[in-house]
Amino acid sequence: MNAAPALANPADSPEARLRRMQRGATALLGAAAALLAASHVWRDAHPAWAWLGAFAEAALVGGLADWFAVVALFRRPLGLPIWHTAIIPARKDDIARNLGEFVETHLLTPEALRKEVAEGDLAERLAEALQQPETADALAGWLLQATPQLLASLDDERLAVWLAEAVHAELMRLDLPELSGRAATRLANAGQHQRVLDAVAGALQRYVADPEHLGAIAEFLARALNLDNAIYKTMIKAAAPRATQALAHMLGELRAAEEHPWRTQLDTWVQEWVQALPQSEGWRAHLGEWQTEALASPSAQAWLHGLWPRLKARLLAAQGNPQPGATSPAPLSASLSGLVRQLGHRLHQDPALRASINQALADTLAGLVQRHRGASARFLEAQLARWSPAEMSDKVELAIGRDLQFIRINGTLVGGLVGLVLHALRQL
Repeated sequence: MNAAPALANPADSPEARLRRMQRGATALLGAAAALLAASHVWRDAHPAWAWLGAFAEAALVGGLADWFAVVALFRRPLGLPIWHTAIIPARKDDIARNLGEFVETHLLTPEALRKEVAEGDLAERLAEALQQPETADALAGWLLQATPQLLASLDDERLAVWLAEAVHAELMRLDLPELSGRAATRLANAGQHQRVLDAVAGALQRYVADPEHLGAIAEFLARALNLDNAIYKTMIKAAAPRATQALAHMLGELRAAEEHPWRTQLDTWVQEWVQALPQSEGWRAHLGEWQTEALASPSAQAWLHGLWPRLKARLLAAQGNPQPGATSPAPLSASLSGLVRQLGHRLHQDPALRASINQALADTLAGLVQRHRGASARFLEAQLARWSPAEMSDKVELAIGRDLQFIRINGTLVGGLVGLVLHALRQL
């Protein structure tokens, strides 16, 4: 069972402490008055009473003077309309204006803020906080809790159009000639063109080695040589078996020999083509047209405009909905907490990054102060103007009244000591 919160002790309130100090200072003043009266009654009883009387008289004068000065700050002493008393209530507006100007001129200055950020190293403090598991978990939890409300507040239609246009613009910025050149270079360096050569040579070898294709091969040779004479065609048909057999054998040698001259020549041709490809204006023009046409296609546009709905659905689904009593966090919680701690660790380990953040904070704060110069003074003046004279007097007295009672006490004691010194000088 949780213990009930302890009630505040009225004796420890600021008002009670102030009243105790006031009673203490007044009691000391009363003691000085009583001592002065006693010294006059028994002044002939012993020489020491003269010294005590000198102390008490000066103490009473000093205590009364300081009492008058302290009380005159907040109200009229004994209610008497004495000139230049009740200073704080009477000059409330002037005090508010002067205080605002003082804060703005001497405290909230761009130079002071820059110095405070530089000396305080706010980025390091942030790094230390982010590395704490409690802070990271709390921040991750806050982000997760805020995500549904944030997503629900967004205009899905406008955001979907914006994201589609943004992704479309980024895809259009892709340098396809350069990317295709890199891909071709990687393929060429991996010898993929040799695999293509092997595949083509193997298919061609099987084709020419098949007797069923002899007629078609002979007819092709006749047309290629533009021979319509029946005798030549007969000669070609007769030579076709040996020619196809020789071609099949040559293709077999090509496939079996990794150092075949044809392969070396193909390597040279492919490397020259790959190097010239990115600079080819025709190639760049064709790729640009293909890029524009592909992204303008209905399927690409549908994919682009569906990015935001899919992303939103994934974000909502990734948060998870743990069952009551489950101890495992939402799927994103641990990841977000880890990212926060990693950010804090990186910030702690990177002085340059911390310096840049501190500089950005200093510039931002200094810029805000510079742009809104005068606003802080007006704000403070407006806030103080809402208080009545009595309310302002009470608040100021409550804030500094205890210290002012020490002034009364010190005035009483110091006045008494001065009285002793003066009495001693009179005895010389």
